[in-house]
Amino acid sequence: MGLMRWSNRLDNKLPPLAAIAIVIAMSAVAFAGEVAVSDHLPWGEEARGVVAVLVGAIAALWLTIRRGGSLADIGLNRPGRWWTVPFWVLGIFIVFGIAQSLVPQLLVPYFDLPPPDMSRYDFIRGNALAAVAFALLLPLTAAIPEEIVYRGFLIRQFESLFGGGRAAAAFAVLSQALIFGLVHFQWGLGGIVMTTIMGLIWGAAFLLCRRNLWVVIMAHSAAHVALVLQLYSAPVSM
Repeated sequence: MGLMRWSNRLDNKLPPLAAIAIVIAMSAVAFAGEVAVSDHLPWGEEARGVVAVLVGAIAALWLTIRRGGSLADIGLNRPGRWWTVPFWVLGIFIVFGIAQSLVPQLLVPYFDLPPPDMSRYDFIRGNALAAVAFALLLPLTAAIPEEIVYRGFLIRQFESLFGGGRAAAAFAVLSQALIFGLVHFQWGLGGIVMTTIMGLIWGAAFLLCRRNLWVVIMAHSAAHVALVLQLYSAPVSM
């Protein structure tokens, strides 16, 4: 009965801050549990965090549907014009590439920003099979669930929290990008900055492409493929 009463409350207006807290807390608990039992899991450090993002995505979807919403409410709807999708994806990817190169240079006068720590992916270097497997798995284990949580769910919740309107949308994009960057702490300071930039660009693109999450998921997946190619072609350290 207690569980039913709690569940029924979700059918009413759950405050946006509470919805945000639930998704983040469930992801954090899942990550802590994953770390606690890491010695018994079939994957290593290279996949740490997968359970957390999947749990977060499930929580975001459940909260959305439980409160009377649909998949379309978080952007999982068909693009109105399919022929525009490749241009959106290419444009987002190019903007991210430029920003990723430009921002570290702008920060140089203030402090030396270290590159993202990708050492846990060293197994990909020169390993074609690992590179292909990783490129195929990342959309399912990272791009799709991350976009559901951060762009599809959190932007909408932050907009409600900030009162709606263009200013609220801008603060929502900034807020989710900061969280997105911080959860990539395993990549070091350089990784946090890089993924925060990614979160800003992905978030702005989500709004500009009429909140179609599939467009951003494809751009996110393209960025992952580019990262895998970069890791594969990097010199193997002796």
